[in-house]
Amino acid sequence: MTFQKINGYISCLMKKKKLKIVLYGIAALLVINMLLPTKIQNPVEGCGKESYNPKSFWHPWGDHKHAGIDIFANKGTKVHPAIGGIVLLTGHNMGAGGNCLLIFSSRWRLHYYAHLSEIDTHIGAIVTQKSVIGKVGNTGNAAGKPHHLHYSISSVIPQGDWRWEPKQILFYINPIKELEK
Repeated sequence: MTFQKINGYISCLMKKKKLKIVLYGIAALLVINMLLPTKIQNPVEGCGKESYNPKSFWHPWGDHKHAGIDIFANKGTKVHPAIGGIVLLTGHNMGAGGNCLLIFSSRWRLHYYAHLSEIDTHIGAIVTQKSVIGKVGNTGNAAGKPHHLHYSISSVIPQGDWRWEPKQILFYINPIKELEK
């Protein structure tokens, strides 16, 4: 057996071992993700139930449904993650959401925060419920309206009853029900 053949064989084994490690890592992440805490908090500092309309989720809003809730507060009020996770996206002047960010958390959920006056985090940051991720504002299509945070939760995995129409609601979770658990 030549040195090249031995080297090729070892290289092939190393690639398979690395693939196995990656697959075990993905499996571990899947299990860990399902075990992480799921209790959320109101993301706007000092705000409670009186700060949002309990009937605002999935309420008709122009040509679509309002897939989250608006939490009203003074401009500049600190915004914390409703639940810990990893920041997947931050953006300024991102259309209707204005200054917004997206956090991936347990149970394969995405938490969206929009209309921020400031963003105080970055993509890839691991945040906890104590972190400050931004401040309440009125950017995007909230310009000229009272300052608030638009907060929504969506899921990568469909949830709920498949008989519901429209089917999009299967990917959205009512934040009010989650806050009141």
